[in-house]
Amino acid sequence: MISTQLPDFEHTLALTQGNLEAPELAECHGIGCGLLCRLPDASLDAYMGLLDMLEVVKTPGSGLRLALEDLLNATAAQLSDEDMSFSLWLPNDEEILEERTLALAQWCSGFLAGLGSSGDETLKAMSDEANDALKDLQQISTADVTDTTESEEDEIAFAEIVEYIRVVILMIREDLRGPEDQDLIH
Repeated sequence: MISTQLPDFEHTLALTQGNLEAPELAECHGIGCGLLCRLPDASLDAYMGLLDMLEVVKTPGSGLRLALEDLLNATAAQLSDEDMSFSLWLPNDEEILEERTLALAQWCSGFLAGLGSSGDETLKAMSDEANDALKDLQQISTADVTDTTESEEDEIAFAEIVEYIRVVILMIREDLRGPEDQDLIH
């Protein structure tokens, strides 16, 4: 399966016309990922309703709404891709590490909100490993930047955390998906 690319982050940020900052836009993707892990066939209306309820995006213009629809569709395709092409939607690597770190923290916060928004028993089916990973995501969601100096080690650490989160999301999606008929061993 061919990987589906997420919309361009910076272009979408421009579509918000200053109504959202980069961390809030990243949070929109986290919310969508959490929703799609829980409900793989979630509709655009459910996603937009959740963004409104969480007071992240209230009344998007038509351009932003289309970009968010593209984001939801591309994310759904990535999450179902057997090649694990899923990626986090964050500011470009050219942005300062502080902004990317804050965006990553809000992405995690959004994921947790999207995943837990149902208030039902869905999450009780998750493995102990996935529940431990959720605790890691909770900790990352509270990340704060106190040292604004950047080093190569900081960049490497950031990339490793992003990769860890990517793998965690795929694990949680698998836990919640459960076995499909073709997955059963006879």
